[in-house]
Amino acid sequence: MYALLTLFAGGCQAAMASLNSMLRNHVGMFGMSLMVHLIGGLLLILYMKLYAKEKIHLTGMPWYLYSAGFFGIFLVVVSSYCINTLGVSVFTCIGIAGQMVISAVIDHFGWFSVPRVPFDKKRVPCFLLILLGLVLINLA
Repeated sequence: MYALLTLFAGGCQAAMASLNSMLRNHVGMFGMSLMVHLIGGLLLILYMKLYAKEKIHLTGMPWYLYSAGFFGIFLVVVSSYCINTLGVSVFTCIGIAGQMVISAVIDHFGWFSVPRVPFDKKRVPCFLLILLGLVLINLA
């Protein structure tokens, strides 16, 4: 179930990046980012009020957790900026390469309270095959 949801989320990310790029052409980069986050925030509040019955707590957490908002805005702005030049497939492939590297570092050191998964040399061929696949897709 988690794998299917993750697969669906990846598809949504590619669609979102494409739509954000189109939206940027109409309202500018920062107008697009504001619209995306404002509409997303309003829909989330509506969902929480109607279904989740969950209160939002914005205080009492470590300062660095607020950086998640920065990463969200950065991803939305950069994707809309780069899609027009790179295309969705190339942007996604390069993004996957970045995710692989950073996720391996986060796992290895156990940053952000995730379970520590030390990097094992046995993973190197797997990473190289995935990177080779990304390179081949970009060259096609």
